[in-house]
Amino acid sequence: MKKRIISLLMAYTLIICLLPVQALADEPRETVTRYADGSYIVTSVEESLTARISGTKSGTAIKNYYSNNNVLQWKAVLDATFTYNGSSATCTQVNGLNVTIYDSGWSVGSKSTSKSGNTAYGYLTMERSILGSTQGVPVTLALTCDKNGKLS
Repeated sequence: MKKRIISLLMAYTLIICLLPVQALADEPRETVTRYADGSYIVTSVEESLTARISGTKSGTAIKNYYSNNNVLQWKAVLDATFTYNGSSATCTQVNGLNVTIYDSGWSVGSKSTSKSGNTAYGYLTMERSILGSTQGVPVTLALTCDKNGKLS
């Protein structure tokens, strides 16, 4: 009987110890947008581990574009820095907007960045040639920091 009670207490303690760890785990920061032609964009947010000074946060918003046969065509990365204090957040700097092209059929037509309040923006026009004409595809990246330093 004593062994059973001790086993139950140990199991209960183990469950209680694991619950806070699960509660602190980040929710997924990845979304998928699918298009009628079967292609899709995977959008994700990553926090920089190098800029974890209290009240300052840096991170990236990433868009990976895949063809309808699941081949990565291009990747766009918006990098920005924020300050936050528990009651508000501000985008202090857009550090860059970089594009890596994996399929030579694509090119960058234009790109620019801006910031407003607690959000950094990246604007791209990705271009591809189809049957002798150029098709421009507008792409917007946004990275937002909330008052507690959470990036989305």
